[in-house]
Amino acid sequence: MIETHLDEIDRVIKDNSLVFFSDIQRVHTSPNSAYIKAKVKFIDNSLLNFFQHIHFRESNPIINYRYHYMDSKNNLIFRYDNAPHYPNISTFPHHKHILSGMKESEMPSIKNLITEIHRHIIRGIIP
Repeated sequence: MIETHLDEIDRVIKDNSLVFFSDIQRVHTSPNSAYIKAKVKFIDNSLLNFFQHIHFRESNPIINYRYHYMDSKNNLIFRYDNAPHYPNISTFPHHKHILSGMKESEMPSIKNLITEIHRHIIRGIIP
């Protein structure tokens, strides 16, 4: 199960035509858990740094994550995470940091995350 999850992350990143470079590291911490961290650079020099720690319990994944997306000057565009520092939101602990603050959000799939970044880049290229 863990390999399938990690392979899907690899595939989604490597199949995106706007990805210029990726450095993906996998570390298995037990038969049921692993973490993956990556740096993904896109053709506009924006950068996604992300981390997931995955633990499968009876085929249900528990995932701690951080997806930090920055422009070419390292300014935050957005960051999704599930650090438990906004206990009063309806999507606790999941949330999204944006320039204007924080908003409620569910954990995006890797496919949806890369699609969001892809749209952001295309909007910048094609006004």
